[in-house]
Amino acid sequence: MKQKVISQKFLFFIAIFCMFAMLFLFFIKPTSQPAFAETQTTFYARAVGSNVKLYRSTQGGEETNNIYFTIPQSYFVQIDQCDDDLFYRASYLGTSGFVKKSDVQCVSGYPQTPYATASFRVFIPGGVELRSSPTQSEGLNIVCELDFMETNLQYYGSIDGEEAISHKSSTWFYCKYIKNGKENFGYVYSAYCDLLTTIPTNTETLELIDEPDFTIETATPPSESKESIDSLPSSTQIIIIVAVCLPCIVIIYLLFRPTKIAARAMEEAETKSLRKTKKKKSRHQDYYEYEE
Repeated sequence: MKQKVISQKFLFFIAIFCMFAMLFLFFIKPTSQPAFAETQTTFYARAVGSNVKLYRSTQGGEETNNIYFTIPQSYFVQIDQCDDDLFYRASYLGTSGFVKKSDVQCVSGYPQTPYATASFRVFIPGGVELRSSPTQSEGLNIVCELDFMETNLQYYGSIDGEEAISHKSSTWFYCKYIKNGKENFGYVYSAYCDLLTTIPTNTETLELIDEPDFTIETATPPSESKESIDSLPSSTQIIIIVAVCLPCIVIIYLLFRPTKIAARAMEEAETKSLRKTKKKKSRHQDYYEYEE
């Protein structure tokens, strides 16, 4: 009996191990390497001057309303091909626009720190407004309010805009401000701000290239050719989980259910045996007393 219990426990642990192993195989995300390590499909370009602008379009010229901001010198934009021969389609910290080809140097490889990390603070009592353009004379360009001493402002770059305070400054900061889970983008007048993080020069050394080959198609690694379970609908994922777990649950049930039935049957058999023994003893005692 003891050997049987040990065997059942062993099978139980085997079933649990199999269940977790199957779940692990279904949900693990394998680390994959590019199919062709020598083929670069994403290209970066370094801002080589102090006045490299991220433009909103290729047609608006140098007008303020056609410029997002000036990219911090020595940092990078991610680039793509553009129909205009003078521009690359570019992205900096998720803000998409265009850069002039003459303002950047294309590189081979991937920079470790492509974008500058900086922040600043609003120190004007009463707070200021985050605006959609670098001017405060327009009453309809307010994105949201920034509280006094607000520091949750991610700096992207600067732009020359309206001189909101006479003889003070015409510089505005373009930034991202997150409030209640919502991302807000816009401009803050620099004279109302302080504690701007010092942005160091990016000294990463990367091989320079003349013109990226944007015609290369992105290679799909073999491990990524199969559909990931994360991309499946939630209902399909639930069906897969149930299909994986159900056999193990059945095995566990079959292991323990018969044991419970057998134990119950043994208890009932022992109870009946005890009752019969008591009955015989009682009858024998009665008979013995009768003979006396």
